Amino acid sequence: MIDLSNSPVLRESQNYRIYQHPDNSGALLKVRCDKPGKRRLLKHRILKRPSELLYGNLRQWNREANEYLAALHRGCPEIDCLAKFMGFARTSEGPALIVEKMTSPDGDLAMTVAEELAELSAGDPRRDTIRNELLELLDDLERGRIIVGDFSAANVVRARERNGRLVVVDGLGERILLPITLYSNLAFKASVARRRRRIRRIPGTTHHAVQGSKKVV
Repeated sequence: MIDLSNSPVLRESQNYRIYQHPDNSGALLKVRCDKPGKRRLLKHRILKRPSELLYGNLRQWNREANEYLAALHRGCPEIDCLAKFMGFARTSEGPALIVEKMTSPDGDLAMTVAEELAELSAGDPRRDTIRNELLELLDDLERGRIIVGDFSAANVVRARERNGRLVVVDGLGERILLPITLYSNLAFKASVARRRRRIRRIPGTTHHAVQGSKKVV
């Protein structure tokens, strides 16, 4: 078991606490910290999916691992658009997902694209650049037929390990009970098209200024 009792939390979200892997400078440990609310607990007692019975709140990791493994099986070069999946571990804080560490040029944990956008004012031309980079990333994912069920700016970082290109660090796999995008090429392309439309309407970009959309990636 990996002891994290004296390890600082590098980043924390509603679902995860992220730690540096003590034995691998190029890896992170993602520990789930989310707890279902009362309504969700009641729903789970009445009807549970098989994956919930098997994995509990770790079922997202099962989806992510399956999607990464599928990309490995296909041998698609677009797998480089994803942070490497490196396995699982037992820690003093609970089960952990081991993932490749994505960093900024100064060696710190890479900022998410959502954080980058938050630092830029509306109309800043760099917002257009980021929007175009997200569209290019989505093109790569579509070419590799990699499913990212939660493709958002909060799940994408700019990584020194990829020479400054954008990388997906979370949200792999399809979350719905019947993942039709996995089996239907038409459904997959429709899903990508929806995400592409949302990216084009990022607030503060040129296209958004023309269209007046209020949606946020």
